[in-house]
Amino acid sequence: MRLADVRGHDGAVAELRRVIVADRVPAAILLLGPAGIGKRALADALAARLLCTAGGDDACGVCAQCVRVVAGTHPDLRVVTRDADRKDVRTEQVRELTRWLSLTPLMAGRKVGIIDGAHEVNEHGQNALLKTLEEPPGRTVLLLTASAPSLLLPTVRSRCRQVRLEPLAAALVRDIITTHGIDATDAEALASLADGSPGRALALTGADEQKARQAVLATLPVLRSLDAGEISKRAQELARGAADAGLAVMLSWYRDVLGAGLLGPDAELRLPAHAADLRAAATRLPPAAVLRQLEAVCDTIRDIERNANRTLAIETLLLWLRQLERGDPAVLTTPPPWTNIT
Repeated sequence: MRLADVRGHDGAVAELRRVIVADRVPAAILLLGPAGIGKRALADALAARLLCTAGGDDACGVCAQCVRVVAGTHPDLRVVTRDADRKDVRTEQVRELTRWLSLTPLMAGRKVGIIDGAHEVNEHGQNALLKTLEEPPGRTVLLLTASAPSLLLPTVRSRCRQVRLEPLAAALVRDIITTHGIDATDAEALASLADGSPGRALALTGADEQKARQAVLATLPVLRSLDAGEISKRAQELARGAADAGLAVMLSWYRDVLGAGLLGPDAELRLPAHAADLRAAATRLPPAAVLRQLEAVCDTIRDIERNANRTLAIETLLLWLRQLERGDPAVLTTPPPWTNIT
């Protein structure tokens, strides 16, 4: 991966090229943007350039440094990610990275560390980063990726150069995922649900993800008629499966309902196969209620990203949405019950 290969983030790439050419690369760079948008790809491309010996504003792709980076064997590049069986990045992983960064480079002119998913580093781990951020070892660069700056401690994010990645156009998402073997028709539908994130679009293609999407699309049209026991059952099933995919389609549902309510027949729906149910919901619910539903879904996604209890968060969300579906006016003004779910 080279900077030239990064698609859809021209502004971020141009900013990074400028600091490279000026030889003013910050000791810590924080790449921000929604999940699956390409933060890791950009971090990998930037790391390749920082270790490349050819000069210029991009990696050459052929020197010994670049070959080692592509092979994943470069001794001066280390990547930290969350273990699959954990909810957060272990503090010891961060401490080991900071110790490694303090060592002399073995092959390149600098060392590069990547923490992919820095928002998954717990508070102790983030505090363990502070000394390295405040007094970075010579010729080292630390690259962090995170979905939002608010998920990091102020003392961490204030010591990083922040580079924001914006959601991609649906057409570009479609083009990107077709290169992964997705059928063009499916790619069009997935891109409309992905909120500008190729990674999210690809994540929706798995069997578990499709099952979660179908479950949500079967639940929302009848939500107002479900009792608490049925809601609890469906919440548990969704939490055990691909909850991210279910919440993504839920977000698209309420955006479509809002669009249908405000624009009528002119609304461009993300879920056209469910147009009748969407327009029925738009007729039944005022825009203020639908906005509240969107807020609830967004807040639940945020809370789950912060390691909230998935089952409790989703069950609380569905109960809250049901109250809005039933026209309970108190829900529009009372504080959201999902606050501080852990």
